[in-house]
Amino acid sequence: MGVYIEASSGFGESNDSIECHHGIISAEIGQLSTIPPEQRTPEAIQAYIRRKKDIPHEAFRGGFILEKIAYPISTGQLKLISTNAEDNPSITFNYFKHPHDLQSCVDGIRMVIKMVQSEHFTNFTQFDKQTTDRILNMSASANVNLIPKHTNDTKSLEQFCKDTVLTIWHYHGGCHVGKVVDREHKVLGAHRLRIVDASVFDESPGTNPQATIMMMGRYMGLKILRDRLGKAAGV
Repeated sequence: MGVYIEASSGFGESNDSIECHHGIISAEIGQLSTIPPEQRTPEAIQAYIRRKKDIPHEAFRGGFILEKIAYPISTGQLKLISTNAEDNPSITFNYFKHPHDLQSCVDGIRMVIKMVQSEHFTNFTQFDKQTTDRILNMSASANVNLIPKHTNDTKSLEQFCKDTVLTIWHYHGGCHVGKVVDREHKVLGAHRLRIVDASVFDESPGTNPQATIMMMGRYMGLKILRDRLGKAAGV
């Protein structure tokens, strides 16, 4: 159905686990991925932190079921705002701009609900419809972004997806092949410069991408060496 579903353990059981492990650190990711720079006011950030402190502590003592959209059709924009390398670029993600991506998210959430209401879960969680709605609402409140929340998240899974969306850690797709680099990973318009990292991915792997990146780096490194040896030998 176009999604990855995976489990994740809790962030810890100390009294400050919500703020330190899930609030402040992840808030930096959420602010970047969901709110335009001009809207990231100190007041909005403080309101976000206050909201995090109201989350039931039990929410972070167990685990999480995460859904990741695979092969999204929606595209965003990444632009440099100056020639200063210290300045952050302007980023627009355009999450769910294409209706197919939103439908994929809804299908994935329905699958998660079906899973947690299955016999294998209810044997030790005593899940029911009311519990599912409560956890959906808790998830909407706990999510690490600054998107304004709605009261109908449990009635509209489309709205739930829109309210809880974020990018987690592994950004990719900034240096499109054919637009920024060529098929040999050479930067267009620049000499003796290649980019060999996750930014050239058209699609991100469904898990942590470091193994894929290392394989790609080794492949390109060996290819460069072979090309140099070929030129030196006059081949």
